[in-house]
Amino acid sequence: MEPSYLDGLADLDIDGVRAKHDECLAVETEVSYVRRLAQARIDILEAELDRRANGGTITDLVAALPQILADDSPRSDPASSRLPRHLGPAPDIQWRRGLEHLIADATLVNLPTLSEEELTSALAQLRELEHQVSITRRSLHRVIDSIEADLAERLKVEHA
Repeated sequence: MEPSYLDGLADLDIDGVRAKHDECLAVETEVSYVRRLAQARIDILEAELDRRANGGTITDLVAALPQILADDSPRSDPASSRLPRHLGPAPDIQWRRGLEHLIADATLVNLPTLSEEELTSALAQLRELEHQVSITRRSLHRVIDSIEADLAERLKVEHA
């Protein structure tokens, strides 16, 4: 994410460029994973607030989890979407960038006992995490795009 990360890209051999590309893809996978977890928790907390407002039971919430977690939003245009190389990050992922504790804490386990204030506070923090991670992800995509453009140009020249 440092502006200087791409400095000297043209001086690297193709293996060095591929190594940078692989490094960026690994970080992007981790960022996307954290983002997906945050989004899922947001959906669950919103559903819990709705459940409470409508007088449903915790059993109702649990039964609704498949629908809550289903991604029924419209899909991105295939030309502008990215296929992940990996579905999840490396098992040794250790995120220490701020609010990530929110995707691994006991909020969901304690859901029925949390006050509405605690729920809305957790929801606001999760939304902030999702926002921060989305910004990071977009920045990573710009770096990945630059590296991929460099690789494509090298391969075009190599095969010409």
